Amino acid sequence: MKKISLGLLAAQILVILFAWQRLPPELPLFYSRPWGKDQLTNPVGLWLLPGLSSLVFAVNLFLLLFVPREERLMQQTLIASSMLFNLLCFVTLIQIIKLVV
Repeated sequence: MKKISLGLLAAQILVILFAWQRLPPELPLFYSRPWGKDQLTNPVGLWLLPGLSSLVFAVNLFLLLFVPREERLMQQTLIASSMLFNLLCFVTLIQIIKLVV
């Protein structure tokens, strides 16, 4: 599952790089804010998604160092949560790019 997380992280970076030239000057990212200008960011703001994915992955790997080998469920939970977070960020990124390109 760690390889899947890294693959999803790499895919996020590649999607941004391939779509970079076609991105408009403003695109929606902050959907929890009120509708309108508050939701928009410039294309550099898209790097927030792979950045957060990297952070969650790194923190979970760090936490794995302190989990005893006998705690298989805790290990699997940390790895699965990292993979799920990366998957959700990847899907969000794809949806945003499909919306604006």
